[in-house]
Amino acid sequence: MNRPLNPREVALGVPLVDDRLLLELLNDLHTADDLVRATVREGFFARLLGQVTGRRRRQDLAVTGALVGAQRDTLAWLSGLTTRLAVTDLVVAEVSDEVARVREDVKGLDGRVRWAEGSIRELALVLGELAEQTGRGLAGHDERLRKVESRLAIDDAVRRWRHPRPDAGLGRLFGAVLLAREVAAGPAGEFSDTARDAHVEQELVERMLQDPPTPWYDGVRSVAGLLAEATRHLPGDDHRTMLAELLGAGLREELTRARGPLSTALSTAAATTVRGTDPDAAATKALRGAVRNGTRYVAASLTAEELLRQLVGEQFTEAAARRSRLQEKGTGAGTAATATGTGKAS
Repeated sequence: MNRPLNPREVALGVPLVDDRLLLELLNDLHTADDLVRATVREGFFARLLGQVTGRRRRQDLAVTGALVGAQRDTLAWLSGLTTRLAVTDLVVAEVSDEVARVREDVKGLDGRVRWAEGSIRELALVLGELAEQTGRGLAGHDERLRKVESRLAIDDAVRRWRHPRPDAGLGRLFGAVLLAREVAAGPAGEFSDTARDAHVEQELVERMLQDPPTPWYDGVRSVAGLLAEATRHLPGDDHRTMLAELLGAGLREELTRARGPLSTALSTAAATTVRGTDPDAAATKALRGAVRNGTRYVAASLTAEELLRQLVGEQFTEAAARRSRLQEKGTGAGTAATATGTGKAS
């Protein structure tokens, strides 16, 4: 019998892991009424965050009801992200926005619920530094410079997609959706949102078709069959759970309501193809639950180009909706430091 894999081993070489870990912190921003639910939650990224921030994290969360468990270790990990520039501007902005909201909520709470005000204050400071150090955001730049940044971001992401080191064994479909998700959440996605005739999605699809790590299929294939194949060939259940969470499983509804039908079906199929569940049955059920008429329609069979256009389009649409939500609330990814009270709007 194979030994269980350590979450760190499973996550090696997988794109967007630091983004999802940062979003996992949002699941620890809760009131005492949510504490019981939080302590029983044990998703892949909850376990991985527990490792990278120290074993005391979950114990502190359960015992003290603090908003952010194991404050010192968590902040140390966050500080390390500023050095590695390992997260996208969109996720930094979303977490910063939530921290800013919680800081306001703290002021209105009475003695019945004790929030870890010091933890939130320090978390806000570190997030502000992270936003400043990454230097990536939604703030306006010269269009030519933003076009160069967009092209460089695509080049870098595609290079790592074609030559993963180490190879996480995700397969072409999950690898493709994570590539598109990474590009959409970074400078290229922001450029696509704000520049007319940017054609970023089209450029990314062409790059993915021209030089993939493994050849795409010819002709037309069943979407359900493609989903089943993708989940069946993953190394193990931890990989399936990890990918489901990378595509939004386990996050608050406001962060996932803009997910497209194919992305939703992929996440659901990965999450349910565990412990011997038949991949074909799981994929069919996941598609049936995610696909609707209108904007959520996905054809039953697609060519490789149609599949990629659908996947890429969904990631860019979702990222644009998340940016729009932040802007409506008065928080831009480029002004995340302002949201945390540590910077000035540009």
